[in-house]
This record gives sequence, C-alpha cells and structure tokens, in this order.
Amino acid sequence: MTNTPPAAAHVGVTEIGEMLGVSRQRANKLAGRPDFPTPVAQTKAGRVWERAAVEQWEKGWDRANVGGRPPTAQQ
Repeated sequence: MTNTPPAAAHVGVTEIGEMLGVSRQRANKLAGRPDFPTPVAQTKAGRVWERAAVEQWEKGWDRANVGGRPPTAQQ
C-alpha cells in the first residue's frame, strides 16, 4: 500500500492541518466552524472534505481572528 499523494482530491483532518499549517487538533476545531465546508463523506477513520473546497475556504480565512480570551487592558 502506498501513501496518498499530496494532491489527492479528498482530505481528512490531518491533511487539512498540514494544508493550513496548524495542528490536527486546531484543524479539527476549524472544521467545526459553521463557515467551514461540509464534509463529503464520513468514514470509520473520520470526516472527508474536498481539497478544493478547503483551499477556497482558506482564501477567506482570517488567521488573525483566533478567538480565545481577549488581552488584558494595560494600565
């Protein structure tokens, strides 16, 4: 069995993390966002997305808006 080539038409959470330059855990959180593309399939190994849809989503992704706790006000 060979590894899937990087240009595969479908990707899972691990590949999404690699595409976006984030951890698998962060990619999983991003995949849960309402504006993230809908998976095309659910397998025993996990959800699967179309690579092109994720690439298109990335173009509009505001990396600076990471959420979390706002910084404390400096006095």
